[in-house]
Amino acid sequence: EFRKHTRDAYYFNWHLTIDHEFQKPFEPTHESMAQLDLHADQPIHMLAANLRRAFSGIVAGHVKPQALNAIEENGPFKIHGDSMIMKIMDELLQSFINQHRMKIDQQNFKPCYEIVA
Repeated sequence: EFRKHTRDAYYFNWHLTIDHEFQKPFEPTHESMAQLDLHADQPIHMLAANLRRAFSGIVAGHVKPQALNAIEENGPFKIHGDSMIMKIMDELLQSFINQHRMKIDQQNFKPCYEIVA
């Protein structure tokens, strides 16, 4: 209905706009990870974007050479946020490890992050 009414193409959504904030690449550094806003008192789409950035940084901290070197030099990333969100995030990441969903040696696993509520 909407596409017919607006005469929009069926093969591409010309009316879709994505805020520039969501198009910028995230470079996981100690500073950028510490500055992530992981608090519930913000619009839900911004919290989702910041959670995506946090998970991206955690993945990079376990596999990307630049992040691995930074962690070796400066210690683990420090992630700040609401205690409830941080608890759930930590439980989720731990479940990924326990289920072998992350290609990490469980016996020698050392997280690249510290959760600070």
